[in-house]
Amino acid sequence: MAFKTKINGQSEDSLSPLTDRLAQETYHNSPTMSDKKNASQDPLACEEGPGICAIILTIMSLFLIVVSLPLSLFCVVKVVQEYERAVIFRLGRLLTGGARGPGVFFIIPCVDIYEKIDMRSQTFEIPPQEILTKDSVTVFVNAIMY
Repeated sequence: MAFKTKINGQSEDSLSPLTDRLAQETYHNSPTMSDKKNASQDPLACEEGPGICAIILTIMSLFLIVVSLPLSLFCVVKVVQEYERAVIFRLGRLLTGGARGPGVFFIIPCVDIYEKIDMRSQTFEIPPQEILTKDSVTVFVNAIMY
């Protein structure tokens, strides 16, 4: 075990007094388990849930769906094929749970927007190109991009 000697508050292998001071501050200010418990009780913590306006709009939209129930099923029920996924945005924010599908899912017409994502691989044909090499030989190159 090697011991480090300190001369004037600095260790032998330190580069400058500033690096020693930063190392001491990070050592003394490192969070402990008790600090993590108090961090969740911080009154200034950012809350990721929907706001009161979003909740009111969602409740009003659900009420309109229930009132016009037989007709609203045409707007509420969406089907996604096996090779597709649906990403749902509620008032511009991504809905928890990620992509939906394949199968049947429900959206709230005035509040939700969904985008269908095609998961199949697509091919694009790149037109053939004629290339001149360093030794003045012409080469024809064509490709397919997946």
